[in-house]
Amino acid sequence: TAGTSVSLDKNFIKVNESAGTLAFKINVANPSNATVNLVVKPAPFSTAGSGDFTLANQTISLTPSTTSYTVNIPIIDDTLEEQQSEYFVVSLENPTGATISGDSNATVYIIDNDKPAPVPSQQISLNYIGSFDPSGTNTSSTEIVVHDPATQRLFTISSVTDVFDIINFSNPNQPSVVNTINMAPYGGITSIAVKNGIIAAASPNTNPQQNGSVVFFDINGNFLKQVTVGALPDMIAFSPDGTKVMTANEGEPNDAYTVDPEGTISIIDISGGIANLAQSNVTTLNFNAFDSQVATLTATGLRKVRTNNTLSQDLEPEYITISADSQKAWVTLQENNAVAEVNLASKTIAGIWGLGKKDMSIPGNGFDASDNNGEILIANWPVKAYYTPDAVQNYKIGNTNYIVTANEGDEKDLSGFSERTTVGASTYTLDPAVFPQASVLKASYNLGRFRVSNATGNTDGDADFEEMAALGARSFSIFNADTRQIVYDSGDRFERYIAANHPLIFNADNESNTIKSRSRAKGPEPEGIALGNINGQTYAFITLERTGGVMVYNITDPNNPTFTDYKHSRMTSAYGGDNGPEGITYIAPSNTTTGKGYVIVANEISGTLSMYEVAGANTLATGEVKTEKPTFNIFPNPVAKGNTLYFNRAQDYELYDMSGKLLSKEKNALTIDTSNLSTGVYLVKTSGGQVKRLIVK
Repeated sequence: TAGTSVSLDKNFIKVNESAGTLAFKINVANPSNATVNLVVKPAPFSTAGSGDFTLANQTISLTPSTTSYTVNIPIIDDTLEEQQSEYFVVSLENPTGATISGDSNATVYIIDNDKPAPVPSQQISLNYIGSFDPSGTNTSSTEIVVHDPATQRLFTISSVTDVFDIINFSNPNQPSVVNTINMAPYGGITSIAVKNGIIAAASPNTNPQQNGSVVFFDINGNFLKQVTVGALPDMIAFSPDGTKVMTANEGEPNDAYTVDPEGTISIIDISGGIANLAQSNVTTLNFNAFDSQVATLTATGLRKVRTNNTLSQDLEPEYITISADSQKAWVTLQENNAVAEVNLASKTIAGIWGLGKKDMSIPGNGFDASDNNGEILIANWPVKAYYTPDAVQNYKIGNTNYIVTANEGDEKDLSGFSERTTVGASTYTLDPAVFPQASVLKASYNLGRFRVSNATGNTDGDADFEEMAALGARSFSIFNADTRQIVYDSGDRFERYIAANHPLIFNADNESNTIKSRSRAKGPEPEGIALGNINGQTYAFITLERTGGVMVYNITDPNNPTFTDYKHSRMTSAYGGDNGPEGITYIAPSNTTTGKGYVIVANEISGTLSMYEVAGANTLATGEVKTEKPTFNIFPNPVAKGNTLYFNRAQDYELYDMSGKLLSKEKNALTIDTSNLSTGVYLVKTSGGQVKRLIVK
């Protein structure tokens, strides 16, 4: 007969801090007289300790009648504000007269009930006024949006269809496309900027490993000039004084990784006017002077990903921000977790600095790590996250320059070279001296499916990894750009807020509403940033590429930012709405026709613009807020019969036909079903007295 075997009833358990007791069950097959030890594993296996639960190591004695054994573990409901989830590991060990079957470890997560989720101050707030699809087809993408106050136009790009759109924004509630410019003849488009009646578009080459170009147009989209810059210009910006245009040239390798151009930064001097612009006005800066400094730079937290290339080839400039006095620029080198500082007066690279690593084992730096355990568990793990920011903006407090980063994360993942792996991969071996708990980390309900880099973290050149390196810190950060030190990071606040307030889209992808599908990767994935000065306060607007929507923080004190608001405009009942935020811009009230401020988000996946009005932006000198009704909007309008009509916020409404007959009314509604309406014109009247004309076609 088969001998006695003991097994854990569950290897993954969630218990609330207030539960009192956890009944922990051990199953026994073919029972006989036997013993097995139940062992509480200390740190580094566990982040919870004796203040969180009571359990001593013990020997469990079995008899021929023991088919299961339950240990009641007291859970201590303390009043400490702890990480949202702490966990402890127990294991079955040293059986006598029996064998252990299955995984001998169980991870028990205790959900803390003392630390409240972040609460927005609502000092200013975003009021969604609608969505606009420049293509009109729902089949395009929209990645970048910029605004020109002189003409009240928005300029958006689609790299999928190789066009940019010129949009009339003089009535923010009813934008319309003025012109669409085909960029395919010039080599495509990756980014756009506008200033002083000039449009500058960054254009890759049809062969993106060769030099790209910048194409200049007048404000109506008429071609003016084209000049050559470095390989794959991916972001473009005018200096605030209008004398220069800069591009971040990524120099991405081809998919086979057989051609790897250098990353560069181009500066185009347009002070003599576009009519006189020549190739001699373009200065393209390379990083060759830093190729011999890899060891020094790595010590600052820079990441050189490949070993068989130069640093210049490895660096991939991503995003540019230029100081208000047009003297300095800072450029993110995303995959390399670094920033380059450019001196615009001398047109030189003044230095490169690494951003360091975020220790995800520190309380406040937790994250939800698994996409398949069915629970939101924002916990600490022994992971080092590289910030690897995408967008960057700058501002100045006194004489100190600060840069603000959206820490998206990005790895090199090509057919010819990929650093992407998972903690649980059989080829990813953890150093047993550093990670004695490797088998627990590799469990799929813990870190097993969590993405890490196999190009980073092997610090001693052997076959295993001494550090688990993740790309993307799931946060935004503020760095002192003069001392090159981090002064603030938002920690786990994005995930904690969304878990508590928007659980239906927690770590969902931008292409479906499956919650937690991005937990194993980069979570909400902060991507874009815009800054706005509102009533003397500086605010950061941060887009979340996967989760969607915009986080708003008051960053006037760089050492102590305050969470102000979060709004999103994706649908939660079914997948749809605005998905995949990428670029973002803030438009000050002084630059609009309505005297209101706006935040406009370009959504790559849905191809739409999300438009938000900034409420609380117009305050009187006494500090009182002007009481004005927030804008009410309906969309799409016209709406095709049978399709759903959406409101930008919940309203009590009445629906009338044009003869004034009341057709229907509803309280606190967000939609109208048009399938029962005939084609024609209707009026939607809210309880607040706002009226919208609706066309059903």
